[in-house]
Amino acid sequence: MLTVLKFVVSDFAQNCRVIFNPSTLNAIVVDPGAEAVYLYKKIISLNLNVKAILLTHGHHDHCGAATELSELLNVEIVGPCIEDSAWLLHLKEQSQMFHLNEAPNVTNNRFVTDNEELDLDLGEKIKVLACPGHTPGHACYYFKDSNMLLSGDVLFAGSVGRSDFPMGNHHDLIDSIKNKLLVLPDDTQVLTGHGGETTIKYEKKYNPFLNDD
Repeated sequence: MLTVLKFVVSDFAQNCRVIFNPSTLNAIVVDPGAEAVYLYKKIISLNLNVKAILLTHGHHDHCGAATELSELLNVEIVGPCIEDSAWLLHLKEQSQMFHLNEAPNVTNNRFVTDNEELDLDLGEKIKVLACPGHTPGHACYYFKDSNMLLSGDVLFAGSVGRSDFPMGNHHDLIDSIKNKLLVLPDDTQVLTGHGGETTIKYEKKYNPFLNDD
């Protein structure tokens, strides 16, 4: 079973996660939205061997520290889907839009594709679930063996991601949730991009945004 550590970073209280295999100490960093040096020091203090940085989507608060952290750790950036390339290449404009510290564009990443299975040396495969709507290239990541889902900004505890940003689409968002995420096992732990964790079962039953049409 993998170990998951959560670090809340950025002005938007974004959940950056460090996921590692406790036997090998191989690790990945998911969505480092800010505070690259802080995250780097935490990783070094734990003696983790980071294999990659994994991104769910291209918004500043999820990838603002990705380039700097990848250089500190000397690892590649994986994800999101290629449809988010415009977001990744315009982080300076995003900084101005959201009144955040300027971040370098993400250019050294490897895009992922729907249903691809990633092997990032954690001891289990990670399935890519393309979930457009919040952004066109948003990817969620399903860890079948560890029974958990990284939902990014698609699905939250009792809520769903915004779709009013440029290139967002509410219909696509709801379609992604219902056809890609809610079909997962009910007891799947949902690790969200902001706020607390939840489960697929809870969201199917109680999420008001998923029961009104």
